Amino acid sequence: MASTTSSPGPTLPERVAARRHLLSPAEQAVAQFMADNPQEVAFASAEKLGRLTGTSDATVIRTVKALGYSGLPSLKRALQESLRDRLTPAGRLNRSLDAVGDDLKQVFDVVVTEQIGLLESARHSVQPAEFVKAVTAIRDADYVLTCAVGILGQLAEYFTIRMLRQGRRARAVQASGFLFADALVPLSAGDVVVLVSHHHVKPEEEVVLEHAERVGARVILITDALGGALTDRVEAVLTAEVNRHDRLSSITVTVTILEALSLALAAEQREKASAAMDRLTTVRNRLAEVIAEEVGTTRRRTRRKPDPD
Repeated sequence: MASTTSSPGPTLPERVAARRHLLSPAEQAVAQFMADNPQEVAFASAEKLGRLTGTSDATVIRTVKALGYSGLPSLKRALQESLRDRLTPAGRLNRSLDAVGDDLKQVFDVVVTEQIGLLESARHSVQPAEFVKAVTAIRDADYVLTCAVGILGQLAEYFTIRMLRQGRRARAVQASGFLFADALVPLSAGDVVVLVSHHHVKPEEEVVLEHAERVGARVILITDALGGALTDRVEAVLTAEVNRHDRLSSITVTVTILEALSLALAAEQREKASAAMDRLTTVRNRLAEVIAEEVGTTRRRTRRKPDPD
């Protein structure tokens, strides 16, 4: 029997990301303001929103309808029911602290419970077919470039190490500005970009998408809200929410997705991965020998050094 439970529609940030190219410059300004300030929009009139965005109430209404809402009341109801993704960091911190309360003994339990909730949600939001497409694309790639800007850049480095240890050519890029361009130069047809971008496309990430399309490289997107906006520009989308109940964003789900990709790739090419790990062990053992020899030499020199008179 088919389920009668209706899936929730796209959030306001998802709608803005997906339909931005259809909006005029004035409508884009209104849409971005609404996505960035959901609490204010949830209780504001069209006239007030027009003043806040430097446009007009008519422009506000046109923007709301262009985003797929029947009107401003519909948008306001949606925002009032769920102000989930766009609270300020301070707001998320305060909600997290409220959940913990004054009993520090509960902190671990609260955090673990929240992470379990995120992982259970990811179990359903990460589609198996998309996961298989992602694994297949990376498996067949000549070169894997993992791209994540900001704090997520550390995850890009981590995944790249896992790829290198499986014998794959890989690199991570997390720097902003012109240094970002250096990592894109080797990218070509047959390569794969693993792009981690959750809520809005940063300028560097837009350049990655454009360059990948230009050279024929495929893109695997790990995201919270950008699946609808970028689905036509990527090979596969792995969607999972990164925070619940307006609290601080978590890296748990992103790490889990990267771990799952790594394990699936090792399973797909088990002999290659095992051989690479054997080479790693050989190099590590030799490194340990060289370090031990150097330490021994230093100690012998120290013992031979004459005491000063």
